[in-house]
Amino acid sequence: MLVFGFVGAIAAVQFTNAFLLWVFGYPSIVSKYLEGFHTKNPRKWYDHVFNVVFWLFISIAYFSYRKVDKRYGFLKTKLYYALAIILSFLVFAGFILPLLARIVPEHWYT
Repeated sequence: MLVFGFVGAIAAVQFTNAFLLWVFGYPSIVSKYLEGFHTKNPRKWYDHVFNVVFWLFISIAYFSYRKVDKRYGFLKTKLYYALAIILSFLVFAGFILPLLARIVPEHWYT
């Protein structure tokens, strides 16, 4: 159960961040907030911790939106990113979770 809870939490936060970026765009207050979790040259232990949090929970949604936003205009970015969110959710729910259910031993989540 712990593995599914952890993977589910990561996916939920990534999808939430992706949706917020889709709604508000880049640059916005949401993107500046998400960008604040990443430290380029971490010096303290808590900077390293927030970098791990950033890479687990924020990085895919944030960097993919920035890449699409730089390449395409406003409307194409919104359309492509919405399609990518829907497709990634279907892949996650249809392939990743069932594959994880087969890999993880049954006594770990019962």
